[in-house]
Amino acid sequence: MCMLGLKIKGIKLILYFFLGLLFLIVIGLFYEEMEREEIESPEYGADQLSPDVLMYEDYVTEELKKYDMEEYKDVVLAIMQVESGGRLRDVMQSSESIGLPVNTIQDPLESIQVGVKHFYNSYQRGQEHGVDIETVIQSYNYGTGFVDYVAKNGKEYSFEVAESFAKEYSGGKKVNYSNPVAIEKNGGWRYGYGNMFYVTLVKQYLVENDEGSKGNEGVAIAKETYEKILEESSKFKGFPYTWGGMHPSTSFDCSGFTMWVYGKAGINLPRTSYEQYKATKRIDKKDLKKGDLIFFKTADYNPVTHVGIYVGDNKMYDSNNSGIGYSDLEGYWESKIVGYGRVK
Repeated sequence: MCMLGLKIKGIKLILYFFLGLLFLIVIGLFYEEMEREEIESPEYGADQLSPDVLMYEDYVTEELKKYDMEEYKDVVLAIMQVESGGRLRDVMQSSESIGLPVNTIQDPLESIQVGVKHFYNSYQRGQEHGVDIETVIQSYNYGTGFVDYVAKNGKEYSFEVAESFAKEYSGGKKVNYSNPVAIEKNGGWRYGYGNMFYVTLVKQYLVENDEGSKGNEGVAIAKETYEKILEESSKFKGFPYTWGGMHPSTSFDCSGFTMWVYGKAGINLPRTSYEQYKATKRIDKKDLKKGDLIFFKTADYNPVTHVGIYVGDNKMYDSNNSGIGYSDLEGYWESKIVGYGRVK
């Protein structure tokens, strides 16, 4: 009789254990679904990053420094805003980029490390194929295969190209999508592969020129023009300095470099640093913005003998004796500054 009672009690304990486990699974699924629904309709308006995202700003900057890509901090933060609003442990939703199921990564800092590396890989692929930054942004969502697709279809992002890619890879399957961006565009649907509206969603949180989000130093010229200058400049990172050089075939000196990259963005600059100094509008240091030029006197043969492109965070992009790349505006360079110029 005692043995029978013990068996019954054991069965009850096992039953209670499995019922409790089932309850925990149901509760977990319930909260996961709530999280997804909240992210679908973020409560923050255009050009306004949430405090949950901004709290990671310094860490994102540090990760980007590993790849010399600090100027894309605002882009990465905007991607984070779209991906999670800063409210999930996998804040960059980067698990899938390394072949793991969604939300496998549970450390926000690891998520940023993986996400920034994924962005960098997309950017590198984009540079190899000569595509634009919008293609890189969309590739964060679609994968780097989208870069190859755009390279074969005009080398320039458009919503139509993104839509065509999603249609092809989804087999034409459409799904309902209630985001206001989609409702305005087509009544509320997308193809069932990635998110063809991704660039539009991200650009809601990218500020034009000097308006908007925390830490934005502003851009002196049209944002699209500045991006073209950055994209062209990055193609020559690590190239050697060449006295008198003004073409990719020979590499560049300082003014040959600025003349080339600004010219590719539709802005004509004269040949030498002194001529560029005279051709630009003088501004004060406090008014310095990304895309302005910084002028230096490093030798006695001219009042101005060197020029670099200001890219924010007290850095410039220039061609000097160490080669083409980023230079900190402190120490030697700070002591040689003679003025700041804005292209007219």
